[in-house]
Amino acid sequence: MSPTSLTGRLFTIRPLGKRLAFAELHCPDRTYLCVFPGRPDVTEESIVRVTGTLRSAERSRKFAEEVHVEGFEVLAANTVGTSARMRHLPYSRDILAEQHVYMRLPEVRDRLLKKWTAIKSVRDLMEEERYVEVQSPRIVGSMADGPTLKFKVDFFGREAYLTLSNLLYHTAFVAGDFTSVFEISPLFRADINHSSQHLSEFLILEVTAAHRGRDDMIGLSNRIVRRVCEHTGAPLPEGDLDDIPVVTYQDVLAITEKDEDCQDLRPGHRIKRYHARSVSRHLGRTLFWVVDMPARHKAFFSSTRHEPLAGAEVADDFRLYWDEVDIIDGGERVTSPRRLLERMAEQNLDPEHFAYYVDVLRSGLPPLTGFGLGIDRLMAKCLGLGNTRQLVPFPRFIDHLEP
Repeated sequence: MSPTSLTGRLFTIRPLGKRLAFAELHCPDRTYLCVFPGRPDVTEESIVRVTGTLRSAERSRKFAEEVHVEGFEVLAANTVGTSARMRHLPYSRDILAEQHVYMRLPEVRDRLLKKWTAIKSVRDLMEEERYVEVQSPRIVGSMADGPTLKFKVDFFGREAYLTLSNLLYHTAFVAGDFTSVFEISPLFRADINHSSQHLSEFLILEVTAAHRGRDDMIGLSNRIVRRVCEHTGAPLPEGDLDDIPVVTYQDVLAITEKDEDCQDLRPGHRIKRYHARSVSRHLGRTLFWVVDMPARHKAFFSSTRHEPLAGAEVADDFRLYWDEVDIIDGGERVTSPRRLLERMAEQNLDPEHFAYYVDVLRSGLPPLTGFGLGIDRLMAKCLGLGNTRQLVPFPRFIDHLEP
């Protein structure tokens, strides 16, 4: 036993008769069990300083130490209500308005901490793989990634945008002989989409590597996903992370055509969520790759080829689905300036908007491949959440900007 003084937030006050009460004191280093001589006159989740005797909590499975309180002082009273009242409320804008209180719930704190520590585990893996972490600008000029909806900003009187992708800058890093790079950063898209999988500001891992092809990057992606799943304890069936199946876009056409419970995928059209669910059911696997998408749906920097079996131009790409949700999208990149200009013309893009990028290719580039991994989407799947917004402390999506 030793005298002590501790400061923290007081949770879960439980009176036991009139002469005894228990509470949890969440301090920076750990959580202590507090034993009060009667119900303390303080609102739960207030900041308090307690003084008393520190003892070993021999009868508790949850706490290592307990404080027998002799006195306490309220340093900052909680006057807005407790997080416990929010536990069973549906996730809504009302929750977001009190996110600072909601984050006190242990389950909410746990999932946010799992996300942030999972990001660290990804960084550790990328270091093991000998990739260099880089930083691209968040504000860009005309060299924005194609026709996707963008957020416009005023850059000292000039028109600029919040960045949609780091990939064009990663190509410049490769041209500067940083041949294997990655970046974990926010991206911004002004899509008018109310889906629970879409955010206007989201966190992404983007990777670009020279002298590596599609199969190499699928292998790296599999290792990253495995690392995150193992870190979070994702509820996947045994073996689902082993030998993740790879199917072509043509395979998806055939699978959906035979699925009486699914609307057919029309040739040349985008894969919808119900198509992906059909493929997942057909394969009996949670995770699967789709390759060789129609070239017309891929960005101008994507490498393409004519595929005789499809009778069309396809991309040298790869996309990972977790059931119906796409988690990773990537592919081999165009390194020929002539071919890049052709791809821009096919998509009615003005080469002047990408003059710097064209110059990067003219300086000479090795073969390179890249991908983007949606961290919020992957973590939501790992933690069994249906809404990616539940993993973002202050999510931004259409009609929601504050706080």
